[in-house]
Amino acid sequence: MRQDNLSPVVPTTRREFVRGMGVTFAVGATGIIGACSMEPSGENAPAPAGGANAEITPNAWVSISADDVITIQFGGTEMGQGTMTSLPLVLAEELDADWDRVQVETVTGHDPVYGNPAFGYYGFPILYTAGSQTLRGYFNAMRQAGAQARRFLLDAAAVEWGVPVVELETEPSRVMHPASGRSMSYGQIAAIAEVPETLAEVDESEYKSADEYRYLGKDVARIDVPAKSDGTAKFGIDAQVPGMVYASILRTPVEGEEPLDVNDTAARAVDGVTDIVSLPYGIAVVGDTVEATIWGKNALEVTWSETSRFRNVEQTRELNEYEARARDLNFSTDNPLWQDVGDIDAAFAAADQIIDAGYRTDPAYHAQMEPMNATASVSEDGKSAEIWVSTQTQSLTVMGAADALDTTIDRITVHPMYIGGSFGRRAEFRQKYVDDALFVSREIGKPVKVIWSREDDVKDGCFRPLAAQYLRAALDAEGHVVALQHRVATPNVLRYMNEPRWKVTRGPRRTSGLSMGGAGTTRYDIPNIRAEHLNMDRCSRVAAWRGVAESYTRFALESFIDEVAHMQGADPLAYRIALTRNDPSGRAVLEEVGRMAEWSRAREGSALGVALSEFGRGSVAAGIAEVSVDERTGAIQVHKYWMVIDAGFIVAPRNTEAQMEGNIIFGLSNALKERITISGGSVDQSNFYDYQVMRMNEVPEIQVKALSNNKPPGGVGELGLATTGAAVANAVFAATGARVRELPLLPDRVLAALRA
Repeated sequence: MRQDNLSPVVPTTRREFVRGMGVTFAVGATGIIGACSMEPSGENAPAPAGGANAEITPNAWVSISADDVITIQFGGTEMGQGTMTSLPLVLAEELDADWDRVQVETVTGHDPVYGNPAFGYYGFPILYTAGSQTLRGYFNAMRQAGAQARRFLLDAAAVEWGVPVVELETEPSRVMHPASGRSMSYGQIAAIAEVPETLAEVDESEYKSADEYRYLGKDVARIDVPAKSDGTAKFGIDAQVPGMVYASILRTPVEGEEPLDVNDTAARAVDGVTDIVSLPYGIAVVGDTVEATIWGKNALEVTWSETSRFRNVEQTRELNEYEARARDLNFSTDNPLWQDVGDIDAAFAAADQIIDAGYRTDPAYHAQMEPMNATASVSEDGKSAEIWVSTQTQSLTVMGAADALDTTIDRITVHPMYIGGSFGRRAEFRQKYVDDALFVSREIGKPVKVIWSREDDVKDGCFRPLAAQYLRAALDAEGHVVALQHRVATPNVLRYMNEPRWKVTRGPRRTSGLSMGGAGTTRYDIPNIRAEHLNMDRCSRVAAWRGVAESYTRFALESFIDEVAHMQGADPLAYRIALTRNDPSGRAVLEEVGRMAEWSRAREGSALGVALSEFGRGSVAAGIAEVSVDERTGAIQVHKYWMVIDAGFIVAPRNTEAQMEGNIIFGLSNALKERITISGGSVDQSNFYDYQVMRMNEVPEIQVKALSNNKPPGGVGELGLATTGAAVANAVFAATGARVRELPLLPDRVLAALRA
């Protein structure tokens, strides 16, 4: 169930060292600090019946050894968001553990006991890290596991001392009996206690209250940082297996086609190339070095089939069709409804005024720094495999590999590695880079590492899809919005990612949040709302993307709310605050971000724009951008960005602040620059020279704030991103009077809006 910790809090020899020296370690920001400690002796410290190696496992999530080392299982994926620290901290808090004596192990395999309760798509929880659901999903499970273990330790100490358990209390990793002055460390209890087959559930009323927290709500150093600072962290691309060779894949330039004729003479002549393997979707060049496989791949001469429907894809034409369908209220794909409140038909029929607008969004690439890669070793019979890979989901990687090899999941072993960025890119059921390694290893009978080049990853990428949206609002005689209709023409991402293994509906006429999250609104006081999904044929491979649908739905919705406010002569911030009169959280973040940005202060040469976003219909964020526009070139410069969130109780303040800043940078980069285009079924871009991302000198001054409270923790990894596009577009309008309704906000689009 467990593998050796990829990034332990302390060195792997720590147990032996502690046994001999009684030394504890604390991890700082980039290193390890040692400090000596002595265990009490005499009647307070009974001799370990099980010896120094004794260990108890109160439940699946935690084990405690006689040397006082506490091992906590981590069921998520550490992608740089810090959950490898925050989740174990939740358990350690309820356990009342000494954090300096905690080590963390990443769960391997697919055991549902470690599955994320937020993801039960197969009838049981799966190990899956996505959608800002890791802390939210595991929070209660971690609290229960920690509280159960603490209760067990208290009961065991009460039996040992022959005292009522109500007379006992805990300090970090120690049970205390104040009346007699006796105490035992958790390790000493582990040496003498026996764990029953099942532990009783602990009622939530017995959990710690926030004012008792030692760790939660405080800044605790992340345990993955030391290894990432000194270079010892192992990412997927770092995997090394004895006897391993390398492979590069030449893929069909158009999806759905195959190689018809291959001339590999020149490729085989490359020094270091050892094999050429035909795959259904391309040609694999195998060699002793990465360089040899790349040179060999470049030397291949391949004739491809020309039968794919994607050869007819021209992005501009497709987007025009999407927009026409969105605007045509009579057009229907039996539109699944994301939100349906009240009676919008009656409201529009009785409206005093109707305002409408359309918005368009281009596909976006994930642009993660670590390119796709996987290492696999397939057995001689082709039915068992061991895989080393950076993945957002141990469960789906196991299941997908079993599917690829037509075998059973018990014959697949996955070693999850650190991830150098993902943003939804490594979340699929059948991961192509894993398939590559599996198929080539099965063919040649050796372990194989496949590394995609950046060009491979862009050209064969899975993108946030095209989207065209049409919004209209019904206003009464007093100018109040009484109805909102939000039509989103875009492919169903979840269906194309993993169909038929994932559910793509949520009840009658419902749709996936990967395509529709953020459409409509639960924050604004509008009595009649309909958000509907027009399921369109995809024109590229599609996948979840950071912020998922919210990145484009909120761009449209918040730009539209701004348009409604300006058409009524209202201040955009004050207008939103009025609309959130029945939503205290939405109102609070808007008011606070307005104060931070000094919204009412006059600017010279720049202007402000505001937007509100929510994620998971729990967390809410407000963002304000200060921008200037060069009206000769259409170039936008973002000078400052302010963001305030309400995501419930903030478990790790400094880490949350870092995630908020990352949200803003990621979102601004996409809003200003990032664009994938497709011609004749092929992606036009290939690397960062023609897929532009924000550079360091373009990052604005950023100020962020989280309004922590006693509500359950919400997601923060994607929350604020959805404010960026609309906030900048609204600021551009405030500065120039030009409304740009297409994302990204490229200079030529700004110039076109200025001319219009």
